[in-house]
Amino acid sequence: MSLFRLPSLLVALLVLAVGCQRPAPPASEIQARRIVSLSPAVTETLFALGAGPEVVGVSDYTVLPQGTPDLPKVGTTFAPNFEAIARLKPTLLVDQQVKQAPAEALSALAPLKVLPWLSRSDVVASVKELGRLSGREAQATALAERLQTTLSRPAPKDALRVLLVLGDVSGTLSEVWYMKRGSLHGAALEAAGARNAVAEDKAGPPNLSLEGVIALDPDAVLVLVSAQGLDASQQERVLAPWKKLTGLRAAREDRVRLVVGRDVESTGPAILDVVERLRAALGTLPASR
Repeated sequence: MSLFRLPSLLVALLVLAVGCQRPAPPASEIQARRIVSLSPAVTETLFALGAGPEVVGVSDYTVLPQGTPDLPKVGTTFAPNFEAIARLKPTLLVDQQVKQAPAEALSALAPLKVLPWLSRSDVVASVKELGRLSGREAQATALAERLQTTLSRPAPKDALRVLLVLGDVSGTLSEVWYMKRGSLHGAALEAAGARNAVAEDKAGPPNLSLEGVIALDPDAVLVLVSAQGLDASQQERVLAPWKKLTGLRAAREDRVRLVVGRDVESTGPAILDVVERLRAALGTLPASR
């Protein structure tokens, strides 16, 4: 039977079995929060609020703050490792709202809080809720206000039309995945001073064929590359397929730029730094011809 569909009773039995493998914790440990986060963005936010010491387990794709000791990995939103989660004896599970996630089975392990985490308004509200759940309401209010203020700045009406896309360090470019205008990165792009070249959020996955990119003909392209850093040859490898798109005005006019960093794809508090990185990249573009 798939772990996605484990009946709640079976999961509860699993918790009981794991719990019997070691003695009950002392009273002081019972009082402490033990948070397991299945969302990298939620984990990042908890650490930003100062609740990192209460996080005892994280998702497989989480990148912890530098200098933080490794934490147990407990699977992902879609494929949580129920046994690993139960072994950590969490007092709270947190995740971001995603369709088809096994919320019912997770709820049998510990209280579960599922937070909306797509748009600016989603994230602002969810940061405040995380503050309430972790006892860091003052810190959460301050962070939520920074996010609201920074990500609410509209781009000038005559700003450049920019296509913000995900990059591939392998240097392949068969299709393009872009950031929608209504997404958190879409808000970051406007806050950095550019208009989204894809003016409307269309239903379905945010991807374009190369022909679709050329037809869109943005003023510039910013390519997000999630990496600690790229040397000159690596940067050239990522840019090479874009330069070959001679039908694209941005390519012909040297208006394609990389935005590189380990957290440039973050939808947590690091999005505030992403705004500054995007603004810096826009500042390097030559004047439009």
